[in-house]
Amino acid sequence: MQAAVVNSNGVHYIEIDGTLYSPLAFRSFRPEERNIREFYQAGVRLMSILMTGLNCTLEVPYSLYGEIWTGKRRYDFDAIDRQMELFVQNAPEAYFNIMLQFDTRQWYLEQNPECSNTFRNLIEMAGYSKWRQDVCEYLKDVIGYLEEKYGERIFAYSMFCGSSTEWYTNSQTRGAEDGKIRWHPLKEAAYQSHIGNPSAKLPDMEELVHTSNGIFRDPEKDAESLSYWHFHHGMIGDTICFFADYLKELLKHQKLLGLFYGYLYALPNTRLLYEGQMGYERVLRNENIDLIFAPASYEDRHFEGVSGFLNNVDSVLLHRKLQFHEIDHTTYIAPTELEDGRGIPGSAARLKDSFETRMVLRREFSMCMTKRIGLWWFDFFGGYYYAPELMAEVTKMVSIREKLKAIPMESVSEIAVLSDVESMFYVSEFAKINNDCLTRFYDSLGRIGAPFDLYNFSDLEELDTRQYRLFIIPNAFYLTGEQRRLVERKIKTGGRSVLWLYAPGYIGENGFSAKKMSELIDMRLEEVALLSTEIDCPEGTYGFQEKIRPMFAVADPDAEIWGRYAENQKGALACRACPAYTSYYSGTGNLPDGVLRKIAKRAGVHLYHDGRDPVYANSRLLGIHSVQGGPVTLRLKQDAWAEDLFDGGTHRTQKRELTVNIPKGVMKLYLLKEPVE
Repeated sequence: MQAAVVNSNGVHYIEIDGTLYSPLAFRSFRPEERNIREFYQAGVRLMSILMTGLNCTLEVPYSLYGEIWTGKRRYDFDAIDRQMELFVQNAPEAYFNIMLQFDTRQWYLEQNPECSNTFRNLIEMAGYSKWRQDVCEYLKDVIGYLEEKYGERIFAYSMFCGSSTEWYTNSQTRGAEDGKIRWHPLKEAAYQSHIGNPSAKLPDMEELVHTSNGIFRDPEKDAESLSYWHFHHGMIGDTICFFADYLKELLKHQKLLGLFYGYLYALPNTRLLYEGQMGYERVLRNENIDLIFAPASYEDRHFEGVSGFLNNVDSVLLHRKLQFHEIDHTTYIAPTELEDGRGIPGSAARLKDSFETRMVLRREFSMCMTKRIGLWWFDFFGGYYYAPELMAEVTKMVSIREKLKAIPMESVSEIAVLSDVESMFYVSEFAKINNDCLTRFYDSLGRIGAPFDLYNFSDLEELDTRQYRLFIIPNAFYLTGEQRRLVERKIKTGGRSVLWLYAPGYIGENGFSAKKMSELIDMRLEEVALLSTEIDCPEGTYGFQEKIRPMFAVADPDAEIWGRYAENQKGALACRACPAYTSYYSGTGNLPDGVLRKIAKRAGVHLYHDGRDPVYANSRLLGIHSVQGGPVTLRLKQDAWAEDLFDGGTHRTQKRELTVNIPKGVMKLYLLKEPVE
């Protein structure tokens, strides 16, 4: 078999021996005849199979088929065969993505007492060459067996390791030490090798959490902690790339490789800094990795949410990889208990009935279709889809996806969000800046009334910026001189607009500078002391979750003040027209969607909808989730026939407007057909 990710008509597909397959898949921790068969009958032809005997974070087995890696070069191939046969019999023409877990088993820890549990403390083992080589030996033997017996049915292998199999480190605490960031001899040896100093010592936690300038780490004074945090994340990325390079050679570049990793928007509070996900820029640039998996946004999956991504999905596409969006929502019929009788977490996000479940499934699907990426339905612990109307929705979505195969599509987003990884190393994990500028900000982005693209700031040099009218830069606190020049050349030109949050460019190679920050945004700022970060503006009141310092206010006579700090009435939200572009600044994150909509409109962004309902669009698709229902007007860029893909019927636009009466809570997805002359 030869499998590849290919782009056809602007959309990524899985190509298997010359045939294109829509990237729609099924996955479950509890696969059984019924759910495999029903998803196969719905038209799903790609399926994922997890082979491991380890427990998940809920302390029940990931798989009921038992462990396959039972000792050094000892394997239970019967556990492989029983699960493979289940899928082969119930999905006879499907292709499989085999998910293998690299984590240390109990027998391995007993035989190698110097090692620690990678599921809980991955960073302590990530750079250990013996563990890496032992995993490679395991992979060679198990994949050799799988390829010989089932190779013609396997299109991909997935690399699972760390907590939740998502390459997290230190994310789960068990007992006094397990899961904590702590000293470990193997970690210290890897750290010494990483920084090229054989006598270096690991900084202690007091040093690691220290910040020398309010919430910010100083490039010089906090150099040791910055060195450690870069190692902490970079070593995870390095380990992923090591295994990807090994596996691609082992598979003779004939099969695809994928993994879960790179969640910039998902991790609130201390999690973003502690859990090792910020090594993903290197992973995206690795040519041997083809597939990136990520669950749906946890903050935005409820019925009145906007749906969303945990990562910069458009950077995944920019690097010619295919993202699979995991729909693991708690449906209205989802089981509430595990096999051991304990409750399954997630009840707060449970969709209340069939209607809510179907509409949210439609919304996730529509978002993925407009982004031109893949998805899989995750029947978590089984039974999440055991209702005829839910499988009818899946069948309909598969049919829609096949219909769209022949239709060229491309992004029409005029808003680009550039979020920065490097800056987050410099921010105190206790300041909750990641909450305010990334995690909680996503809901407002989703209610602008226009689509937006999500990129890593580090991709700016490779990014074609010509289609964008508005750039939103939520967390570029650390910028190099070269990055500043890139901003001047690629963003601050052509009449575009830029929205900066909090402290853009405040940190550089030589330390902190409010002057350089002012020069970057072309608006004079001054540092102010505040007991409250609350900002008042006509669109509402907003601010940071925590009192922090430093804080900045607009002190520019040429700036148009839109909002002021409640405490001192100094400018906190402002706009300044410059010769080549327009600059916007907000002193905090958590901007209301009304502010973003106002900025987008001024920037000349095409707004498809004026309300708060989320919309999703590309060159041929337009979707809206009308939570309130009633008459809805959608503005198009040109007149067209609009086919209702979920519910049937075709509408003709008038004066580039599509006016429809949408029942309360219904998600609509329209295919824009040939323009009306």
